[in-house]
Formats: sequence, C-alpha cells, structure tokens
Amino acid sequence: MSTQIASAPPAPSSARTALPGGAASAGRPEPADGSVARAGGLAPSARASSWSLALSLVALLGSVAAMAGVGLTVVPMGTASGYYLTDTPVAYQWAVLAAFGSLLLWMVLGLAAIVLGIVGLTRRSGQVRAIVAIGLAVIAPVLAVLTLMGSMALGADGLL
Repeated sequence: MSTQIASAPPAPSSARTALPGGAASAGRPEPADGSVARAGGLAPSARASSWSLALSLVALLGSVAAMAGVGLTVVPMGTASGYYLTDTPVAYQWAVLAAFGSLLLWMVLGLAAIVLGIVGLTRRSGQVRAIVAIGLAVIAPVLAVLTLMGSMALGADGLL
C-alpha cells in the first residue's frame, strides 16, 4: 500500500508577496520594483514627509507662540517695572528666558523637518508634503521674529 501525498502546485510568481526575512506569501502580488510590501501602510519615505510636515508645524506654532507671549508682555512689564529686563520681577525674567530658550527646541525640530523633507523628496514619495514642510520650517524663524515685533508694537500702542 503506497500512499501519495498530494501537494498544491506553487502559486505563480505574480501572486507571491515578499515578506521580511525572505519568506513569500501567496495572495498579494509582489511589487514590481522588488521592494518589500509593508503592512503599516505608508512607505518609509512617505512617513518621512509626513513626519517632516508634523515637525515643521510644531516648530512654527511653538516659536510663534513663544514670541507672541514675550512680545505681548514685555512692553507692559517694562512700563510697570523699568526699562531693563533686570528691573522686572525674577519670575518674569525666568519666563522670558524660558521662552527664548524654547527657540532652541523649535530650531532643532525645524532642522529635523528639513532633513526629513529632503529624504521624502529624494525618495520621490510624499513630495508635496515634503515641499510644504521644508517651506514651513524655513519660514518659521522669520515669522517668529515678525510675531515678536508685531506683538511688541501691539503692547506699546496700548491696544491690549
């Protein structure tokens, strides 16, 4: 009595998907460029441009908020306490120092956004996000300075 074990014929190569580690799975077609299909959705370069956009928005909003806070309070505080920052209360001096110190954080986030945007551009995935992110990261310091000057002018005119 001989028993034959029937095995299913191998799936055609167009119906096999490469998995990490070199294994193959039937059911989904393999990408034409030979790259590995990702279960997470976006390709790494599309993730880079998405992260770039998020980081540039955080850098822009953080730097503008910090400078608006300083600009709106420095003129009234200077009027009440004296011309120099050292004439103001110590708590306010630390708040201004922290706001200007936070610009280092926003700068690092902006630089990371520029680098990730360039990665997204070179990999040709998420190019619009990458271009917008680079533009926002580049313009953030300019907008922070303009916000500081504009909010100081509002405080000086007594509009607040």
